[in-house]
Amino acid sequence: MNNKNESLSSCARRVPTSGTMRMAVLAKELEVKGKKIIHLGIGEPNFHTPKKIIEAAYQAMNDGKTGYTTSRGILPLREKIAEVHMKDTAVDINPKENVILTPGAKASLFAAIVSILDPSDNMVVVSPYWPSYEGIAQFIGATTKSVQAHYDDFGFPSETIKEAIDKNTKILLINSPSNPTGVIYDLESLKFISDISTDNDLYIITDEIYKKIVFEGKYHQYLSVSKSLERTLVIDGFSKSHAMTGWRIGYTIGNKEIISAMNKIQQNVSTCVNTPTQYAALKAIELEEPTRKMVQEYKQRRDKAIELIEQCDNFSCRKPDGAFYLFIKYDADIESEDLVLKILQEAGVAVTAGSVFSVDEKYFRLSLASEMEDILEGLRRIDDLITKIK
Repeated sequence: MNNKNESLSSCARRVPTSGTMRMAVLAKELEVKGKKIIHLGIGEPNFHTPKKIIEAAYQAMNDGKTGYTTSRGILPLREKIAEVHMKDTAVDINPKENVILTPGAKASLFAAIVSILDPSDNMVVVSPYWPSYEGIAQFIGATTKSVQAHYDDFGFPSETIKEAIDKNTKILLINSPSNPTGVIYDLESLKFISDISTDNDLYIITDEIYKKIVFEGKYHQYLSVSKSLERTLVIDGFSKSHAMTGWRIGYTIGNKEIISAMNKIQQNVSTCVNTPTQYAALKAIELEEPTRKMVQEYKQRRDKAIELIEQCDNFSCRKPDGAFYLFIKYDADIESEDLVLKILQEAGVAVTAGSVFSVDEKYFRLSLASEMEDILEGLRRIDDLITKIK
């Protein structure tokens, strides 16, 4: 074979690399060469995991809880997850049948989408969206159909969403609070989505990984509107809310058939979430104060950053209601991928191109999961750079 890639499977060839991780790798390469980089690209909390969570994992290890668990995860944690969601949504959830723990929320998304889509099917998502949604569909060979959110407020595009749904659509995937825009869907939008699900026999996958990071407005869980697990799958985890990105634990709540299918996939891929992490998550569910403090700090960073942006001539940004990103529109005649590369190489700031999130307009994403001074200095450098290249 002349081309080594020809020896790879069609699946391996069509799955894209991560756009967010690509910039992180480039930034690290520059750092190795001695360049100082301000990291505002990756969505990873710059807080330590709370000590009580670490102690719970350590205690589990000391108690000999270091072997396999069932592939669905330890029952006490599934029971606690079911209890919390039943309280919030008034929907009956059987922890033995309706909950599965996975190595991160991304693993939940993967197993859920793989359990539903065939190569001939499609999944509808609202743009801008996290690129891994499309990457998972491409793994299967299925199609992702993107519907643009309202650019003014990034609200749910109720007027156009129905046009994207056809006989091969099986999933409508929603993410609220959104990565990258921070928008939170209101109750009216969620009711509209529930009606779409009923009318078109669609699964609604609701990615709620940022639901505890809310600055303004009231957050409504989609399950509290759909009132049924028949066609609702809730994806969540502890990475963002408890600064546990490296611990790798997420979960899915769904109907018995989907959870069973996901369980089979997990048995063949990862067996189970590592055991001490599951006990750490059990402790995490009890803790509210560390999350509250993180959200308070993110809000302060958001407000200061927006204040600075409003003083700049070269970009603008809708104030996000949740999550910890700014999705910033810039004024320069350069594509976002080219711009973020220049920002990295010339200004020493790592951010993510808007094109990564399936946006043709001129945007870049900046993470608020960094120190305040780095965020503000990064914005100043980017503004200066855009002034030079205009």
